[in-house]
Amino acid sequence: MPSGHTVSTLEGIILKADQGFLDLVQRTEASINGVSYKTLTDPRDLERSAGMLVDLKDGAAPVRLQKRYIRPDGSSVAANLLVTRFSDPDRLISTLYWRENSRPLPPARLWEAALRIRSVHAARVQLFGNDLSTDPVGSLLVGIYLAEAEGRNLGISEVAAYANVAQSTAARWLKVLQEKRMVEARADPEISIQFTQSGLDKMEAMLASVYEFSDPAFTVA
Repeated sequence: MPSGHTVSTLEGIILKADQGFLDLVQRTEASINGVSYKTLTDPRDLERSAGMLVDLKDGAAPVRLQKRYIRPDGSSVAANLLVTRFSDPDRLISTLYWRENSRPLPPARLWEAALRIRSVHAARVQLFGNDLSTDPVGSLLVGIYLAEAEGRNLGISEVAAYANVAQSTAARWLKVLQEKRMVEARADPEISIQFTQSGLDKMEAMLASVYEFSDPAFTVA
């Protein structure tokens, strides 16, 4: 899985970037040195990026974020970031990794676990029918996770189709997930539906347990 690194000020001004990051955004080092992260960030993710900067505290655990970058041709590319704040001097160190040739962004085993859940649900629908296979919240969570993992934008119409529920039903459950701070609250859910950091952490913890119990190497004492 390809990776890259950047060093920035606390305000997000890029001071240094390695070749991996330059390859990701398809720019030269001279063109991004001294540039704000806002210039390279997809406008749809500026709010997420700004929130991440606010959450970073000196000496605290790194903050993880998925965001999209704008390339010179206007296209966007998604990457996962792990950002750590250091002091003396104050700097932000970002480690990025992203998919290449359709490889998943998160750890492959978590992505595989999400695919297994989707496969089991599809088999359940086929065998028992939609009326006996309704799990709107679970389907919404898996749909959102897979979209983020694969670097796809996900609006309410897409996630409703994935969960096989009406858009009004999807909207109602998304509102509940927003109130639980699992999903980010956005004025226009058609633009992009994404997990909050807390939501992503909980989802990946659940997927980790799914993978553990489905691993052939796992045995029950």
